[in-house]
Amino acid sequence: MATRSFSTWGGPDGIEQFIMNETGCKPYSGAGINPRPANKTTLLRSVDGTEYYDDDLNDVENPKYTLFGHDGDQSASEKRFNEPLLNTAKTQHIFLYRVIPVKNAREYIWYGKYTIVGRMTKVHPGKNGIPREIIVLSLKKV
Repeated sequence: MATRSFSTWGGPDGIEQFIMNETGCKPYSGAGINPRPANKTTLLRSVDGTEYYDDDLNDVENPKYTLFGHDGDQSASEKRFNEPLLNTAKTQHIFLYRVIPVKNAREYIWYGKYTIVGRMTKVHPGKNGIPREIIVLSLKKV
């Protein structure tokens, strides 16, 4: 499935309902990594302009997605978000969507289903501006 754009979060034409229909999982608009262990699914949200992450969604077939952690070095074993995403016993299905802030509104873009094909660490400023090690996943469209 190609990318699909939405101008609203909620309601019958919003991305929230679309995600529920596509994945069987309810997304939370406030978290970037949304593990759903009962469904062995994780929903990933990337928000444009989030300076303390280094997501790169320019290549829809092979996007880059930064793990959770605003400040300090990121850890793949962080229990709430990163570990469930990286643990194949807990996550077998990964879906990605993007939020683009536009003036007083937002645009949402559904990217679809992915698998993790690699990861790298790099130095990148945290939310507090202090350099730290982040973990960036390489994804591949399924």
